[in-house]
Amino acid sequence: MNPNKFIQDFAGLGIRLQGYLSGALDVPDVDQAIAHSLNANPWYTSYHIKERLTTIVQHYLSSSKLQAWLSDYPDVWYDYQKDITVVMAGNIPLVGYHDYLAVLASGRTVSVKLSSKDAFLLPALHNLLCSFVPDWIRRLRYVPSVPEDTDGLIATGSDETAAWFTARYPHLPRVVRGHRVSVAVIPANITQEQIFGLQRDMFAYFGLGCRSVVRLFVPKEFDLMRLTVFEHLPPEASHSGFRNAYRRQKALLTLQDVPFTDGGFFLLQQEEGLFPPVATVFYSVYTHINEVIDYINANSSRLQSVVGVAGGFKNCIIFGSSQHPQLWDYADGIDTMRL
Repeated sequence: MNPNKFIQDFAGLGIRLQGYLSGALDVPDVDQAIAHSLNANPWYTSYHIKERLTTIVQHYLSSSKLQAWLSDYPDVWYDYQKDITVVMAGNIPLVGYHDYLAVLASGRTVSVKLSSKDAFLLPALHNLLCSFVPDWIRRLRYVPSVPEDTDGLIATGSDETAAWFTARYPHLPRVVRGHRVSVAVIPANITQEQIFGLQRDMFAYFGLGCRSVVRLFVPKEFDLMRLTVFEHLPPEASHSGFRNAYRRQKALLTLQDVPFTDGGFFLLQQEEGLFPPVATVFYSVYTHINEVIDYINANSSRLQSVVGVAGGFKNCIIFGSSQHPQLWDYADGIDTMRL
């Protein structure tokens, strides 16, 4: 496969999806997939699905970005006879789209095991691609489990799922991912605009993604109430499941006499852990940045990204961008194209 052909086809998909998102193009198949997804997963919303589609269009299906991405792999060995299985999670919409894209970009055939929580969106996007380039039909198949004849494996899920796949398929070249989260480091001079960006990092997809910020490092004397001031109240604030989780956790902490800061629809709790319940964000107070660095280094295997000011940390992601990865921002820092 000519890489230019891949770029042309998927950039063409991006143009069509952009037309759909702007309302200039009707794609009934995508409309139907969104409707089915909302019924299948109570944590999916139309807003989040379209937010995810927008990210895919802007960062994954841009012709210039596809060219820049593939320029790092001039010696990719294309082999349609090789099959890579992708086991997708369903915590956020189309979370496995990058893996699907990478396998096809490498010239392999992809076998996709869809999550029951997200079983409609990827087929709709692939069908849209095939509607103007039918050649892609033969490059994907959907499977109920990992085929015995597959040549490689990319799997994403819980820590238990990751351990199972590692033990079950020791003979396969593989990338297996467990549960990770993201953290943010707040500087003393953070601006309100940066806080607005951080709020999207925290609440997009209800904090369920591996790039969702669920733990904060705040400087001593920082006023936590600044985090409860919004430019616009986020759509997550009115979601019944999110509000129920907020009320439940608030009642529990109140009964246990555990202090917290009430954000009106979310809680800030001082806690050293990394995995808070839904609608809660953990934080700790630091007096010297070395305390933060030590924590990040000690927990690096559990972290997907660190959000903060540009240049603040190695591979630091600026406020407001954690949910918008580029093609070269590989999950867990593992280059799946090298698989």
